[in-house]
Amino acid sequence: MNWLYVHPAVGAIVVVLMFYTGGIGLRSRTDPRHRRALLARHARLGPLLFVLMLASWLGGVASTWLGRSNLEIFRTTHFRMGTVLIVAVTGAYLTSRRMHLPSLRAAHPWLGAAAMLLAAAQAFFGLQIAP
Repeated sequence: MNWLYVHPAVGAIVVVLMFYTGGIGLRSRTDPRHRRALLARHARLGPLLFVLMLASWLGGVASTWLGRSNLEIFRTTHFRMGTVLIVAVTGAYLTSRRMHLPSLRAAHPWLGAAAMLLAAAQAFFGLQIAP
């Protein structure tokens, strides 16, 4: 396998994990019977998702820098969307550490929802420049 395909493959896995984790968070709001278990699973997956998202972003930068001379890395919509996605995911991660504060607890699902939408857009723009 060509190493340039590692970033798209990891990116696909991360997007699927993001929608799974976000779906669990959303279901916890609408399923009071299973809320505790769903929130526990969501809390376990969130930090893993955050690390994988950062690794995927860094991998994308590295693979473009080292192997995609046809792209100007900082000018692609994929890079810009990815950077905004990292900001949203970082915000969701940081607010999750302080859920006892009402304002951060209220912001967390909005940051997560924004990250999910950005991830979908990120996948779309990534497909346009895939090797």
